[in-house]
Amino acid sequence: MLERSAQAPQQWGQENTEAAVREFVLETSPDIVCFQELPRTVPFVETHGMIPANPESHSGNLAVLVKHDLLADEPAHIEIKGCAVLVTFGEITIANVHLAPGGGGLAERLEQTARIVEASPTPNILIVGDTNSRVAEERYFADAGLVGDRPPKATWNSRRNRFRPGAEFSAYFTRYFATETLAVDEVAVWTEPVESGAATFFLSDHFALSGRVSLDALPTGAA
Repeated sequence: MLERSAQAPQQWGQENTEAAVREFVLETSPDIVCFQELPRTVPFVETHGMIPANPESHSGNLAVLVKHDLLADEPAHIEIKGCAVLVTFGEITIANVHLAPGGGGLAERLEQTARIVEASPTPNILIVGDTNSRVAEERYFADAGLVGDRPPKATWNSRRNRFRPGAEFSAYFTRYFATETLAVDEVAVWTEPVESGAATFFLSDHFALSGRVSLDALPTGAA
């Protein structure tokens, strides 16, 4: 929600967070940026344009930014009410998601995932974002034909992040699941804090996740 960390200086405002997000996107130069939990405000990045879809999840809004050269091909997009934006580039569909929260939310997460898969215009789907999924739930996604290695670091680590005071634990809420037709590599978790004056803090209670997705030549076991 572009909120201010409890560790940030008092003068740090939403405009500062937006500017820091813009700088991060410019430095890392991803083709596609997936945001969740936005307060109806999407950080501006001059190298990217926004897919015209801004659905509201259970907490804030989702948005997808795409480099201008990829936007020139006018990629098709689909909104899944309450949980996802699907954008298709050639034979690959990327679903930016914010799935149902809570330890008891598995059934709803799986129902949302089924709707996403059914709505995809391609059979090659990458589901990425705040999945709110627990490690023990991986087998249920695998049963649905979706697999994904855990990120190399926790994408939620309140022992380190301390964005909000309270219970401290680590998890892999932000992660990806993909059909076996897709290869996902170069996965990284961005855990470097921001510095402003004497303060060191984070922009979000989730750490950013990045990676590269491509179409596999053949799915496992294919002839």
